Amino acid sequence: MIHTPVEAAAGREIPYAFRYTVPDEFVGLPDPTATDGWWEALARLVPDADQTQLAAATERLRAALPGLSRGGEETVDLTALCLGTEDVGGEERLSMGLLAVTVKPSGHRDRLLTAEGIYRAKEQKFFARERELQELDFPLGKGVQGRQDMLLAARLPCGPGVMSTSLRMITLPARLAAETGIADVAGTGEPLRPSLPMATLQLIVPAPRDYCVYVTISTPSVFLLDSYCARLAEIGRTFTFDAPT
Repeated sequence: MIHTPVEAAAGREIPYAFRYTVPDEFVGLPDPTATDGWWEALARLVPDADQTQLAAATERLRAALPGLSRGGEETVDLTALCLGTEDVGGEERLSMGLLAVTVKPSGHRDRLLTAEGIYRAKEQKFFARERELQELDFPLGKGVQGRQDMLLAARLPCGPGVMSTSLRMITLPARLAAETGIADVAGTGEPLRPSLPMATLQLIVPAPRDYCVYVTISTPSVFLLDSYCARLAEIGRTFTFDAPT
């Protein structure tokens, strides 16, 4: 799946212009407020579902997506979902990942300086309270790893980037739990707010102009962390930037 948001560059306040390729297992999702495209997307993700199941899945996903999406000053270029199974030690396990590609202003045109600033900010956020860190030294990336987080300064074909992974336990907000159909088994009338492990993988790529591209994968399939890291790296290797005309 190749994305070329170059055509939209001239009409935006931040004239971004870049191309990238997403692995075929990710299916692009429409905007949550859109009426078209959802049925086709869910039919690709769940090919064996009947019409009733597709309708229910569509409503739940549309309800959940705003609560999982990023906000603020970012411009969303793509939201996509991977849903299927993968082999883990000879056993088929559920594989589910939400991909978001967004654009955010950086205020700088020096790509190396921007990447350095992002790396230092994440380093402070992740490891301010950790004393023992493992140094990481790969041919195309150097960084550190702690108990729950990993941070790399990466060299991509298009230039410098910053890659991170984080493991957290998250509690679903009551509204999101209710809208996604999580019922209260105790019969109190209140929705459950379950905690579940979540891995967040992110690649930040500074552009030649004053913006950065954020590629974020969120997945509860934490046992497939290596698989999703490989997918994120694959996307990063395909990035190219163009000067808007």
